Amino acid sequence: MAENNNVLVTPETYIRAECDRQFGTIVKTAGGLNRFYHLRSITPLDQQSIIRMNRDTLYSQSVVDTDKGATITVPTLPKDRYVSVELVDNEHYCPKVIYEAGTHELPQDTKYLGLFVRIQVFDPTDPKELEQVHKLQDQFSINANSADPLPEFKWDNESLQALTLQYQKDAVQYSSVTGMMGPRGQVNEDTRHIVVATGWGLLPEWDAIYLNYDGDHDYNICHKATYDVPDNEAFWSITVYGSDGYMDKENENNIVNSSNVKLNPDGTFTVYFGSQENCGNVSNRVDVTEGWNFAMRIYRPGESVLNGTYKLPDAVPVQ
Repeated sequence: MAENNNVLVTPETYIRAECDRQFGTIVKTAGGLNRFYHLRSITPLDQQSIIRMNRDTLYSQSVVDTDKGATITVPTLPKDRYVSVELVDNEHYCPKVIYEAGTHELPQDTKYLGLFVRIQVFDPTDPKELEQVHKLQDQFSINANSADPLPEFKWDNESLQALTLQYQKDAVQYSSVTGMMGPRGQVNEDTRHIVVATGWGLLPEWDAIYLNYDGDHDYNICHKATYDVPDNEAFWSITVYGSDGYMDKENENNIVNSSNVKLNPDGTFTVYFGSQENCGNVSNRVDVTEGWNFAMRIYRPGESVLNGTYKLPDAVPVQ
C-alpha cells in the first residue's frame, strides 16, 4: 500500500485524481456525505475565486454514497424559473441532468456521485428574490442507504497541479468544449480531460452552451451589437468581464439576461457596451473596462445554437 498523498498523478489517472480532490472539498464543506451545502449568495464582486464566474444561479452541492441505493427528491418547481440537478460521477461523466420534480433514483456507475443543483436568480441585487431561492434550495432532499467515508486522498498534489496547469495551457487549442462532458459512451475520451482542468462540473453542451466574445475594442468608445434571442428552453445571459477574466468589482452593471432585457420591436435586442457618459441613457447598457469581453450562457439551448448556426455579431462603435 502506498502512503497517503504520494501516488503520482499521470495522464491516465488525472481525471479520477481531480474528481477525488473535488469530492473531498465538497464533503468537507457540506459537513459530510449525503447532505447539501447551499451557496446562499451570488458571487460577491470583491470575492471572485476563479475567472469568468456568473451571477445567474445559486448552487447547492453534495456528494452521495450510492453503493446501497440512493435517491434525490426534487420539490415542485416554479414554471418560470430554471432549476437543474447535474449528476457528476467519480470519473467526471455526467449520466444525467434532472429537470423534473419527484424522487429520482441515482445511478451507481461509481460509488460516490456529485449532485449540483443550479437555480436561476432573476435579480441578484434583490434580497426578496434570494429569499425565494433559499426556500427552494431547502426543499431538496437526499436519501442514501450507505455513508462510507471517502477514502483518504492518496494522490500527489504536485503532479496533480502540474497536469492541471498543462491542460489549462492546452485548452487554448480548442474553440469549444463540445464532446468533453456527458454520459459514458457519448464523450470524446481524448479531450474530456481539458474540461476537468478548466471547467470541472461543466454541464454537457445540450444542457448549456457558452459563447465567448472578445472584440478587442476601445473601452472609452461606446459600442453596440444587435442579437437575435438565442433559441433556448430555459434562459440566457450575457456577462461582461475585464481583460483578466473577472467582473469589475466596482460595478454591478455587467449583465443583460432574459429577465432584464428590453427587446426591440422585431424581437431582437441591442446591447450597448460602455459608460452612460459615452452611450447615453439607453436600455441594455453594460459598463466595460479595458480589454472587455463577455460570455453568453444559453441554458437548455435549441437546435440553432447546438448546430452552430447561431452566431454572435461583432460590436460596432456607436456613431
